[in-house]
Amino acid sequence: MVRARKEALTPNDLKALRRDIGNRIRSYADRLKALEYRSEATARVITETLPAVVFLQGAYGFRDISSGRMLRHVVDGEGRPLLEPLGQPLLSLEGNGPVAERTFTGTGFVTGEKRVLITNRHVALPWENDESVAALMDRGLKPEMIKFIFYKPGSPEAGAVELFRAADNADLAALRFKNAEGPQISLTLAAKAPVPGDEIIVMGYPTGLRSMLAQSGEAFIEELQNSGDTEFWSVAARLAQKMHIAPLANRGIVGQATAAAIVYDAETTHGGSGGPVLDIDGKVVAVNAAILPEYWGSNLGVPVSKVRELLKGLGLLPGQPDK
Repeated sequence: MVRARKEALTPNDLKALRRDIGNRIRSYADRLKALEYRSEATARVITETLPAVVFLQGAYGFRDISSGRMLRHVVDGEGRPLLEPLGQPLLSLEGNGPVAERTFTGTGFVTGEKRVLITNRHVALPWENDESVAALMDRGLKPEMIKFIFYKPGSPEAGAVELFRAADNADLAALRFKNAEGPQISLTLAAKAPVPGDEIIVMGYPTGLRSMLAQSGEAFIEELQNSGDTEFWSVAARLAQKMHIAPLANRGIVGQATAAAIVYDAETTHGGSGGPVLDIDGKVVAVNAAILPEYWGSNLGVPVSKVRELLKGLGLLPGQPDK
């Protein structure tokens, strides 16, 4: 009887137990809600941010500083490019063919009230990664952008962009739209950097045209083959006309976050440079910048704080006057 009395619950014990059970139920409900939110986040983020992520396509050539002439292909009387003994195209400032172009692709995304386009510096100034530029500059030639365009998802037409400013302390650049309407959706910059273990979503156009062609379907590929026109610019234009311009999305986990770089394991490759790295709320935490081929599964992004620095320098952060 004594032991039974000691083990019996008092009214106060029951009140405390009810509070404890209530707190646990609320905690479990909150956890369940968080899990449901996270499971739905990827699809929601992709759907909401996709219109703001554009495909960048460009080409640059080389101009002679003294004469102002562009380096061109040398062609024969029938317009066919002539080749050097080792099979390389014959180029000359006195060439009678088209300008010698070096083409590239990349990704950009819109952010801010003024809808500036953010990408990597190495996308906006691609010749800085061109190993042959130094030799050409020694010959009195300078690199020059010939054509720089963008395609936004769901639009059949391309628009032109130009460099606004490139960052000096990070692989970042801001572009602006030239005589064309860019995406109306603008991505929000996260207030702080992610931490190791956070889930992220990387949006972009890895491998450029190849990834979109792979998703376009057999009918489109057959039509392209029958046309006989697989030229760099033409393929992109055909993809846009058939509404096949759309970024890919990959999920990953942040492995490391420093003031200089965000490291994550989402799969991406060249062409995805300049794409947004998003948290599960769809806010930009970094800009996709590089892969580490020698360490499979790791990619580097430029932290969102560096994007803020770039926009601040342009007077494009909220509360700042335009420049």
